[in-house]
Amino acid sequence: MEPKLLAVAILLPAVSAVLCYLFRKAPIRNVIVVVTALIMFAVAGGFFKLLFDNGGKITIELHDFAAMATELAIKILDLLLFIYIMYIGVKLKKPLIVGLTFLQLIPVLIFEFIVRPHELEQAFVIDYLSLILILLVSIIGPIITIFAIGYMKEHEHHLHLKKSRQHRFFLILFVFLGAMNGLVMTNNIMWLYFFWEVTTLCSFLLISHDGNEQSIKNATRALIINMVGGVAFILGIIAIYQVKNTLAIDKIASVESLADVGTILPLGLGLLCFAGFTKSAQFPFQSWLLGAMVAPTPVSAMLHSSTMVKAGVYLIVRLAPAYYGTNLAKLIAVVGGFTFVAGSAIAISQSNGKRVLAYSTIANLGLIVCCAGLGNPVALGAAILLIIFHAVSKGLLFLCVGTIEQGIGSRDIEDMQGLMKRMPFTAVITVIGMISMLLPPFGVLISKWLTIEAAVDKSPIVLILVVLGSAFTVVFWAKWIGIVLTMSYKAKMVGEKLSISIRSALSILFVGVLACSIGIAPLYNNLILPQLQMFQIGGNSVILGINGGLDIKSAWLNGGTMGGFGIVYFFIVVLLVMFLVPVFMRRAKPETMKTPYLCGENTTDTRGIDFMSPGDKIDQVIVHNYYLEGFFGEKNLTLWVNLIAGAIILIMFGVVI
Repeated sequence: MEPKLLAVAILLPAVSAVLCYLFRKAPIRNVIVVVTALIMFAVAGGFFKLLFDNGGKITIELHDFAAMATELAIKILDLLLFIYIMYIGVKLKKPLIVGLTFLQLIPVLIFEFIVRPHELEQAFVIDYLSLILILLVSIIGPIITIFAIGYMKEHEHHLHLKKSRQHRFFLILFVFLGAMNGLVMTNNIMWLYFFWEVTTLCSFLLISHDGNEQSIKNATRALIINMVGGVAFILGIIAIYQVKNTLAIDKIASVESLADVGTILPLGLGLLCFAGFTKSAQFPFQSWLLGAMVAPTPVSAMLHSSTMVKAGVYLIVRLAPAYYGTNLAKLIAVVGGFTFVAGSAIAISQSNGKRVLAYSTIANLGLIVCCAGLGNPVALGAAILLIIFHAVSKGLLFLCVGTIEQGIGSRDIEDMQGLMKRMPFTAVITVIGMISMLLPPFGVLISKWLTIEAAVDKSPIVLILVVLGSAFTVVFWAKWIGIVLTMSYKAKMVGEKLSISIRSALSILFVGVLACSIGIAPLYNNLILPQLQMFQIGGNSVILGINGGLDIKSAWLNGGTMGGFGIVYFFIVVLLVMFLVPVFMRRAKPETMKTPYLCGENTTDTRGIDFMSPGDKIDQVIVHNYYLEGFFGEKNLTLWVNLIAGAIILIMFGVVI
């Protein structure tokens, strides 16, 4: 049963990708997308059941012909991948891409055909951490593909395309999903490297999908930065193999590796974490993720928020037991903490909704990296919780911003005033999505609290960074929420028209946001706590899922409670407010709302703050938030934070060398 389920998880998206490319009629392709999504949901459920039936670990061994065929297929595909990327470099006249390809290809050929590493029989090992990523990829990913059915139709309409390119778009989306499933399930680090590079290529192809100059330029930047990480990845594998003499990730990423700290193992681990930094857009590598925002919204939601960037933090968290408590770990925590502060600070100065989400994504990925560096059970618990909550909430928010952009023709948050009257369904879901990133009892805030608790006795520097970053996040989220909830002077609430695919995707992810936070205690007890026990890392404190929420029990307090959140009780109040606000808004009588006098005849726009000035000219009353660009502006901060982040990474390598 396990090998069949594994094959479906990796190969089904590839087959569906080919079918979407071959059948170019929209109705047929839409059926393929929906059926594939339903099967992937079932596959995720199948892995969930199998893992618990097998005591929390599934090991899939390949023998004889199956092992040889799989190994040969991956080597051939890896070679073809490099050739295709080289072709892209030549086509775009980018010698740097060609050079980076050779810097990966030559070590791969030497390692595979001269060193000839010992191959693994246990090719795939799935534990709770792998299962969590499988659930995110195989549930959120297909939901986003369903959303893309309706979104891409409108997207191409706005681009005035004469010939649809959706067949190519869905091809790459499904290839990406299959690669991500392979990445988180394989136990062979060379195979993980192959899937890693597949996601890099998919990212380039999806960012450049629209084919204009800006999208190609930004896609090229993404390819170059991720290939720099790829070079570090293969060099890290070679360094680790010299010490551990194995490609097995479970043996490399174990506390037993701490005995090899005096060797070049820390350098190899540092190189792998560096690759994770590039994939997860840590400063100073954040520019590729920001540039990726030019891509269609499903790309932003899937690759650059909820799934692809999680590959980087997955690798760093997976390796955490191997570097726990070392100088490398301390500097990884600083890199992540600094990214959290820098990303949150620059987000304050952004009015473009997608860029706010992008910087918020970078910041939260930094917080996950920070937790992995802290490395104790509380911090790692917070890291895995953040992976889950951030993926669900940010996936929802990216889809909301894409829907709003198609509805009002803008992604500027200042243009979202009065949105509650014009797009009530999307507005309510958007606000709750933002609240889930900001306030209790939602999981993101609880994860930040856990991070602060973990940093108290580990690193004062990291503690300050996390507290500052958390304060900055309040500013940009509260500002955006305030705009969306600003009262419109237009009397009637307009019923928005959304395609069934868009409405369904938003609704499912909205329910997911609520369900994950309400069920945080069983989620932690059944998926995260067993994984922390498998990591075998000791600590003075431990998280327990009790009283409908999370508590921290401390050995320093003789098993007493350091603090906690009773999630269920908070949610009773939140749910009441959620349902009562729209009711009161609908009952508001038009005569109770008086438009302001604007020195002229008011127009009938959505916000009601435009007026006819002399000469029959429409003038707009400009009322907007402070963005503090003089202090938090991108132009002011980017250079300096990149220099500081680069210096921290150089110090990290200096220490491990």
